[in-house]
Amino acid sequence: MTRVSVVTQGGKVLGVYIPPTQTADPRAPIAYLIAGRGQVVVDVEVAVPAVLEREKDIKAFHAAVAKKLKSRRRK
Repeated sequence: MTRVSVVTQGGKVLGVYIPPTQTADPRAPIAYLIAGRGQVVVDVEVAVPAVLEREKDIKAFHAAVAKKLKSRRRK
């Protein structure tokens, strides 16, 4: 499981940031998501596939992220 950042608006996923798995150079730039007006950034733990090249894999990953977000709202 990997912690990813998800930007949502009105319950819909707008974007997902998957941090790099390798230890980066300490001088390297740091990337993260910032929510805009009416948006929320949420961190969730989700299994990230090794490769997200095929449309089928991307849709399955997005479905897993949406499921995690729904389970967080119920708590």
